[in-house]
Amino acid sequence: MNHVDIVIVGGGIAGLTTAWRIARDAPGRSVRVLEAGDRVGGTATSEQVDGFTIDRGPNGFLTNVPDSWDLATELGIADEMRSAADAAKKRFVYRNGRLHQLPSTPSKFFFGSKLLNPLEKMRVMTEPLAPPRDPGRDESVFDFAERRLGRGFAEAFMQPMVTGIVAGDARQISLSALFPRMRQLEDEHGGLVAAMLVRGLQAAMGKRANVGGPDGPGGRLTSFAAAGAGRITEALGAQLGACVTTGARVTSIDRADDGYLVQGDGFAPLRARAVVVATPAHATGPLLSPLVPAVQNDIASIPYAGVRVVAMGYRIADLPSPPDGFGFLVPPGQDISILGCLYTSCFFPEQAPSGHVLFRVMAGGTRDPEFVTLDDAEAERRVRADLGRAMGIEADPVLVRHVRWPRAIPQYTVGHEARVARVEALLGRYAPGIVLTGNAWHGVGLNDVVRDARRAATDALRSVG
Repeated sequence: MNHVDIVIVGGGIAGLTTAWRIARDAPGRSVRVLEAGDRVGGTATSEQVDGFTIDRGPNGFLTNVPDSWDLATELGIADEMRSAADAAKKRFVYRNGRLHQLPSTPSKFFFGSKLLNPLEKMRVMTEPLAPPRDPGRDESVFDFAERRLGRGFAEAFMQPMVTGIVAGDARQISLSALFPRMRQLEDEHGGLVAAMLVRGLQAAMGKRANVGGPDGPGGRLTSFAAAGAGRITEALGAQLGACVTTGARVTSIDRADDGYLVQGDGFAPLRARAVVVATPAHATGPLLSPLVPAVQNDIASIPYAGVRVVAMGYRIADLPSPPDGFGFLVPPGQDISILGCLYTSCFFPEQAPSGHVLFRVMAGGTRDPEFVTLDDAEAERRVRADLGRAMGIEADPVLVRHVRWPRAIPQYTVGHEARVARVEALLGRYAPGIVLTGNAWHGVGLNDVVRDARRAATDALRSVG
């Protein structure tokens, strides 16, 4: 029987970052990371194919908060980081048969954009008169936008935004869980227009304000030159070294003396004083329900959206015109089936060979779950048809790469925060020393996961004393 202070179940970005924090903050504590797959990193991995860099999951992080930036600096890979080129400021929505550039200023929104008709734009102007939210209700993203800005704005702007973040439906996703800052702005200032005025004044007075325009959130997208976003998990795995075991599938966590007995395939049983579970919710539930049966229903009620990533490389000379921008998203009800397309090499030029462009197409999600299961030939046919309709591309690609994630992104449906609070309270009461982290709980973005891993490391170390 091997004894360690802390076992971490799951070797994705959450589990690896938790282990890294423990190793840095408490070098005298022993820690083991158990990863069921044959490689670490989870969805946060990248691969190089014929000179193209393909991010299999996230394509970077925003600099409006320091979490991922600081982690990369600690790992010694800060000099490899690259901010997205200015082309990333141009973002598009495919609606009513054409691409519309998202307006970057109020004047462009009201006088240039065709995404909304005049009546819908007038409705946006009445935002300060919108009724306050019901304080006892967990409101969906769509309901919030419709209440404050009108149905047209919710459909044209908020639906594609939610699609781009979680591949889900804005009518189902909790505002306070996915966009807590948006709810906070309404609570603090009474409305979004008032909040923008206050934050604009703060910026003018020289105070720090991460203000995002209509074309994107605050901060700048950042990644790792030609290596891709997976460089951060690669560096974590390399520096953690022997404390990480791959091919180690945990099948049970049982109480034992003053801690827990962790057993499974591919590793000898481990006795630990604390266990950090950094797996997706659908893997976490079966591990924890024997310990605390009451958590099962809440954990099982966190659904996932499947996503298919199709990387498409083209010669620029074969395209109708060189792409320029970040890419486009597609709200529901349009004549194409993909969720969106990123013009990856426009904002990270190192990720495609000279004279070529790399597109990263996302398809599936809660809108079209069957897309993930299509055979490669049919999926490619549909993607090429959609790119032809949206961008006029008829040429043959020089590279096609498929990545399937049958359960890719957790959906923070209405009631999510209450469910998570109940689960954590039950574990704290009946299974002290069991700590949850990962993107199923407190944020889906890379920064969110890195930040929560720091919290998980602190909680685990507190448990072992």
